[in-house]
Amino acid sequence: MDTPADRLRHARVRAGYNTGKEAAEALGFPVSTYLGHENGSRGFPAKKAAIYARRYKVTEEWLLYGKGDAPGETDDPKAEVVRLFRQLPPIKKAEAIGYLRGLAEVQK
Repeated sequence: MDTPADRLRHARVRAGYNTGKEAAEALGFPVSTYLGHENGSRGFPAKKAAIYARRYKVTEEWLLYGKGDAPGETDDPKAEVVRLFRQLPPIKKAEAIGYLRGLAEVQK
C-alpha cells in the first residue's frame, strides 16, 4: 500500500464496505468525489482524511503517510489499545479509563 488511495481502499474494505459507492453513500459524500480519492485521480485533504480515519478506525497518519501498522497487522493487544485510545476525543478517553479501571477491579 504505497499511496493514500491504496490505504483508503484497504481501510474501506476492512470497515465492511464492499464498494466505494457504498462507502460514499454511508459517509454522505458525492460518489464521484469519494471514488476519485480512492482511485488516486484526486488527492484528499487532511479534513477528509480525519473523517475517513474516524469512520474506518485507522489513524490519519497511517491513511495519509503510511506511518504505523496497517489495520489488522499487529498482534500486540497493547498496541491496539493505545492506537484506539489515541483516536478518542477527551471525553471518551475519560470514559475508557473508567471502564478499564472497572474491568481491572473485577479481576482482583
